[in-house]
Amino acid sequence: MKSIALIQANAQLPVVVHEGTADQVLIICHGFLGSKEGGGRAVALAEEVVKLGLSVVRFDFTPLGPLTQQIDELAAVAAFVRHEIGSRLVLLGRSMGGSAALSYAATQPEGISGLCLWATPSNLEETFRLALQENYQRLLAGKTVQVTDSYGRNSLTADFVRDFAGYDLLQAARLLKDIPVLVLHGTQDETVPFVQAETLYQQLGGRKELIAVPGGDHQLHAFYRETTAAILKWIKSLQ
Repeated sequence: MKSIALIQANAQLPVVVHEGTADQVLIICHGFLGSKEGGGRAVALAEEVVKLGLSVVRFDFTPLGPLTQQIDELAAVAAFVRHEIGSRLVLLGRSMGGSAALSYAATQPEGISGLCLWATPSNLEETFRLALQENYQRLLAGKTVQVTDSYGRNSLTADFVRDFAGYDLLQAARLLKDIPVLVLHGTQDETVPFVQAETLYQQLGGRKELIAVPGGDHQLHAFYRETTAAILKWIKSLQ
């Protein structure tokens, strides 16, 4: 395992590489308030995936960056991976990280051999109304709010929610005709309601699988063993 700092648009993206033996590389994109460690769960998943031969790349998005910025940062990480590690990419995105992975794959599908959407929204506006509650209305009114995430307490500006207007995640899903997609979602997700996963799944036109986790919330912490097993099985099917 090695750590590097990838420069993208004058920002440094912390990147960790778990080295495997195959040309296939899993890139993990964390969620809105998360980090590349995922409370240790992303690290543990990476270690299991490496046993399958894949390399794994974990990285930190710029804290609280809008979706447009996240897509650009994922593109920079993907370019680095293709140049330095392997040409066949599998993307795994949690929550908003899934939105970035979905949007990126829809516009730049070449070399992407799989996409896992873990608790990923199909409706960003509904998701962030639920996630931010009264702060969402403050953002719509042009105010700046304070949010505590894995990096500490940071400012979130109105540009974050205004950026949503530039993205149609359901249209992005319809474009993924040649990329196998796994949709993994808890049925009791309080932030991204399960119906969003069903809607997203219905729009996917190619090889697809929906795994509903009965009783699972947005984090799926209580179901780590089951979700890890499902992801590993799916990755094996891509090899």
